[in-house]
Amino acid sequence: MVALAAMMLLAGIVYWRVSANFNAEHQDFLQATVARLQVELDQADGDAHAVVDEIIRETGTSPLREYQARVLTVDGDTLGESPGMDLDLPRSAFPADAGGGHPALLAEWQAGGRRFALTTVVLHGPDGAGTRVQYALDVTRDASLQADFRRVIALTLLLLIPLLVLAGRWVTSRGLAPLTRITQAAQSITPADLSSRLTSTAPWPKELRELVDVFNAMLARLEEAFARLSRFSADIAHELRTPLGHLRGELEVCLMRQRSVEDYRGAMESALDECGRLTMLIENLLFTARAERVGQALHRERFEAAQACAWIIEQQAAQAAKRSLVVRLQGDAAIDADPILFRQALINVLTNAIRHASPGSEIGIGLTTAPGHVEIRVHNAGEAIPAQHLPYLFDRFYQVDAARQRGAGRGTGLGLSIVAAIMEMHGGTAQIASTPAAGTTVTMRFPQLTGADREASIVTASHAA
Repeated sequence: MVALAAMMLLAGIVYWRVSANFNAEHQDFLQATVARLQVELDQADGDAHAVVDEIIRETGTSPLREYQARVLTVDGDTLGESPGMDLDLPRSAFPADAGGGHPALLAEWQAGGRRFALTTVVLHGPDGAGTRVQYALDVTRDASLQADFRRVIALTLLLLIPLLVLAGRWVTSRGLAPLTRITQAAQSITPADLSSRLTSTAPWPKELRELVDVFNAMLARLEEAFARLSRFSADIAHELRTPLGHLRGELEVCLMRQRSVEDYRGAMESALDECGRLTMLIENLLFTARAERVGQALHRERFEAAQACAWIIEQQAAQAAKRSLVVRLQGDAAIDADPILFRQALINVLTNAIRHASPGSEIGIGLTTAPGHVEIRVHNAGEAIPAQHLPYLFDRFYQVDAARQRGAGRGTGLGLSIVAAIMEMHGGTAQIASTPAAGTTVTMRFPQLTGADREASIVTASHAA
């Protein structure tokens, strides 16, 4: 449609220019003829018969006259005219005088299969007397050319319309074919199979290559998200089933026969422990779900990291003493973070360090300030973690023991994943390194905020509160 409209506009412009050129030529010829007749009138001292003689001389001998003219007196009497002019061009067909010696607007007239452009002009002699001349220009050939041109344009457009429609449909179908393939690929994807991808090596148009890459990347993210969700659901079922199974088993054994008060009390204490474990698991799951929510508000403030670490060490002192561990704090730093989340992350890391450190060894917590961030390193000497497990330790429910048994001192497998979520919320990173010689070190890097960023963070936190 756009191409057709453009062609119609072009044809209209060309036709308008052709018509304008013809009209300009007619006006030029008329002006030249009027000027010549005016010269004849002036040379004859205003005698209108000289004009009549000039008109008859120019138009009387040619069967195909370029123009015809009639000379009238002021009273409207005919002094002379081109031979036979009264047969095709009566005086009433001509327009009135425009005045000022200039031709009136051209009028159209058809007679005898011919087309004329009519006008009237008044010539003034030396004495000021006026001689009116009715002038008829033969434009039959020009009108025929314009008519032929109109027919050619109309015929061309009639032929081009179906061709342009067919060409447009063909071009559109070819142009939209890649999008159709993308649509079909999207329709073929189901939650049961997210492994389908658009072939990157296919001859995609350069305008769609980026779209194909983005689409494949989106599919990869969706597949990973669904896989994580599936694993997460299975892990939740496993984690909840174990304590519930223990709880139910102990209660069933307790109710199989009459028991003493001490037995009932022991069963209730064991059940209470399992309930506490379930409560902790559910709270951790709720925290990880909130941490993944977009726009999670952080109540950042600047505080002394050494004081916060000392408080955490004091809280974990009893657990460390059970295994004859010593926790030492070195260094100091001012940190920009959410104090509650900072404590939770460090507690999770320190709990893991206490759980896996060699009995009677030392756990070190080091604080250092580097350009743009603060590092908190927690080191423990104990059995090294195999290298193949290190990339997955921050995943939910991931544990090094394949059997995933819940013996004494075992956790839920959510501690380090919560640490990773907290660091991501702060825009920081968490890394773990472990070797048999050096032990295991967890490093958390909290970014330091500039003055403007800190003020913006405080404003955001106050609005969230």
